[in-house]
Amino acid sequence: MSNRILIFDPVPFKGGSKRVMQTMLAELPDSTDVWVLSNDQVSWRNNNVNFIRLFSPRWLEMKSTGLLFFLKHFIYFIALFYTLCRCKRFNKILALSGPCVDFALYLVASIINIDIIQLIQGNISNSKVAGFGLHKAKQVYYLPSTHASILKALHVHSTNKSATEKKLRPFINGINSSLIKPKVKAKSIGFLWAASLVKWKHVEVFTAAITKLNQMVAHSEQRYQQHFANVCYIEPQPYAGVDITCYQQADNIHWHADPDNLNDIRASSSVFISTAEQEPFGLSILEAMVAGLAIVIPADNAYWDQQLIDGYNCLKYQPHDVESLAQALHRLMDEPELLTKVAKQASYSAKSYSHLHCYDHILKSILN
Repeated sequence: MSNRILIFDPVPFKGGSKRVMQTMLAELPDSTDVWVLSNDQVSWRNNNVNFIRLFSPRWLEMKSTGLLFFLKHFIYFIALFYTLCRCKRFNKILALSGPCVDFALYLVASIINIDIIQLIQGNISNSKVAGFGLHKAKQVYYLPSTHASILKALHVHSTNKSATEKKLRPFINGINSSLIKPKVKAKSIGFLWAASLVKWKHVEVFTAAITKLNQMVAHSEQRYQQHFANVCYIEPQPYAGVDITCYQQADNIHWHADPDNLNDIRASSSVFISTAEQEPFGLSILEAMVAGLAIVIPADNAYWDQQLIDGYNCLKYQPHDVESLAQALHRLMDEPELLTKVAKQASYSAKSYSHLHCYDHILKSILN
């Protein structure tokens, strides 16, 4: 009998959590029968899964508090219950986003005995909903940066803290490096920003820094290698991100909406810049490291700030500080040997993030 898995994905746009799950799915044996219940068919179109569209009123999709939040999850509850009744029994149900986003799944678990494996890749709210989900899940895998928020929700809102804590297991995101195209030699220096346009990613800091860098280079007597910038972005749906129209002014900043050729754009770049605020992990940073790009990150005590060393395998700047970021980028242009060094060392550091090693214990939980 085949192992039948259901993935519940109520987030209506692309994101790192789905890419993590898709990397895991690729390692499951062919006998595994995978179903996805989601309102985002685009993210799952290239995967060998059975897709079921989740009924999801657009005006409710981004509601995260109040009565409309509970109305949304009641609708999801009905869709989940119908799916479980219509389809044959699933061995496991995988929740990608967190106990609050996946709340409807735990409502179903209150009336049907199902094994839920929860992945948590961002801080969760200190709420009864979060505590309820943590209590109901069979196994919870979390990024280490989210641990404090999990314990806070658990200790305040769970009735059986010790039993629930035994379910918690940390994991680190991994990557299949064979899928990443390596950097190619180019005459120009390319600066790359790639993320969703949610506000906490702060694309405006990147565009302002590139504009500042343009001014610095133009006013310098020294001749610099030509440079350009690429912004590869995903628009949250329904749209709840920043308005980028006012940032599209510099001629050497090229904008790409959810490009299919991101691998090629990254390979033609030299430097990857993160402007995210306290990012729990940063899968795009790891992908850029594997590709052989130099990494520039904020010194914000987030995951990669703790893992990478300034001037050795990355360059760091003061968070949200346009001048500091522009100076870091100017330094890389001024010192090409430094750019080469930090890129090479970042590539070495990425070798310890093999997806087979990082996801081994989660894959075992899915299959057992």
